Amino acid sequence: MRTSTPLSRKATVALGATALALTLGAGLSAGTSYAGQPSGAESAGVAAAAAKPKFQMPLKCNTKWQLNTWGHNPAIDIVVNGNPGSDGRPVYTGYKGTVVKAYYDKGAGNMIIINHGGGWYTAYYHLQDKPTKYVKVGQKVGAKTQIGRIGSTGSNGGSWAHLHYEQRYKKSGIPGQKDRKPVHFNGKSYTGNNKQWKGVVSKNC
Repeated sequence: MRTSTPLSRKATVALGATALALTLGAGLSAGTSYAGQPSGAESAGVAAAAAKPKFQMPLKCNTKWQLNTWGHNPAIDIVVNGNPGSDGRPVYTGYKGTVVKAYYDKGAGNMIIINHGGGWYTAYYHLQDKPTKYVKVGQKVGAKTQIGRIGSTGSNGGSWAHLHYEQRYKKSGIPGQKDRKPVHFNGKSYTGNNKQWKGVVSKNC
C-alpha cells in the first residue's frame, strides 16, 4: 500500500532544493562560469596582456624597408628596401621605454633590450657599435632616441647587415626568446613563417 508524504516533509524538501540552487548560482557568478568560462577578473587579465604599446618601426621616419620572418617567426629581420645600403643606418626605439640590457652575445652580437612597460619589451640584435655607445642601462628613451646602428655582429649576423628585431611580452621579469610575440608596426601585424614585406614605410615620425 502506497502512503502519501506528509505536507510538512514535502515543504522541507522543496525549501532544501531551492537553497541548494541559490548556493550553486551564487558560486558560478562569483568565479568561473558554467562550462569553464573565465571569470570577470580572469578576462580583465587577458585584456591587460593584449594592451600592446603602439610600436613604430625603429627606423627613420618615411624611409622604406623590407621585412622578413625567415624561419624565426615571430622575430623579423629588417633591411633597406632591396637590401643594399643597410649597413650603418641609425636604429631607434619606436616607442618610449627604459634600457634594461645592453651587451654582447656570441650569436646575437651587440644587442639591446628595452622595457616599454606593461610587460612589453623590444630586442635589437647585430648592432654595429658597442651596445653602450649611444645609450646606457637604466636610461629612459623616446621613440626617436638613437640606440645604435644596423650591423652584422655576432655569429648569427651572417655577412649581410640587418636589424634582427623582436617584440616580447612577459607578465613579470625580463622576457627571453620564448616570450616573443608577433611584431606590430603602426597597428599592423607582420607575422607568419617565411614571410616577406617590401616597401614598408616607417611612421616613427
